[in-house]
Amino acid sequence: MAIARKTPGKAKPAVIEAQATTVAVSAPIPTAMAADPVTPAVQETLSATLGKAEEGVEKTKVIFEKLKAVAEEASSSVETSLSTISKGVNDINLKALDAIKANADAQFAFLKALLATKSLSEAITLQGEHAKTQFETLNTQAKEFAALIQQVSADSVEPIKATFTKSLQAAA
Repeated sequence: MAIARKTPGKAKPAVIEAQATTVAVSAPIPTAMAADPVTPAVQETLSATLGKAEEGVEKTKVIFEKLKAVAEEASSSVETSLSTISKGVNDINLKALDAIKANADAQFAFLKALLATKSLSEAITLQGEHAKTQFETLNTQAKEFAALIQQVSADSVEPIKATFTKSLQAAA
């Protein structure tokens, strides 16, 4: 804390610096205060308040540890879920590549067979059969994709769902 003080004969005030320090003193209660009936009541109130404050701090520590454990478990379940999603997307991509290859192979086989036809009616018949086969193949592939996407979605949500359910049961 700085205190400005005017010194005689000078135009500028001199600044005196002072520092505050805290000193804890533990001393016996003077006999005059010991006889005072208010002092023991104040001490008892302070002791009770301090005890309740310590209990509150301990309860807060316990709650913090529980919350920390729940947060770590939630983080772990999200990590597991993201890993499952990543694997699922990879599986879907592989399935898509397989479908593209199968469709391309069918297209090349159709073109090869088309070039081998000897009449227009044979080519039209071949075209109709190929269209029917491709429609059935695409329908089957779409169903497989839908089932795979549904499975990946369910598998990726399961860890988070389990953690949430466990947290609710622990809170109850």
